[in-house]
Amino acid sequence: MSFYIVSCPSCGAGNRIPAEKEGKQGRCGGCKTVLPRMYWRPQQLTDNNFDSFIAGYPGPVLAEFWAPW
Repeated sequence: MSFYIVSCPSCGAGNRIPAEKEGKQGRCGGCKTVLPRMYWRPQQLTDNNFDSFIAGYPGPVLAEFWAPW
């Protein structure tokens, strides 16, 4: 089972998050603060969900744009 360590933005504790919980919101095991959603794989965004994703994501975002022309 793969997992990732996500630091709590409130208390700094490391939280082990299973890889299959990607994109889901959890809580810190220590202080119960809501943890940010984490994505380990690229997310395909569209015109409909790009703005809301960027506005609600607390971490850095690497964007690659492509056009058929």
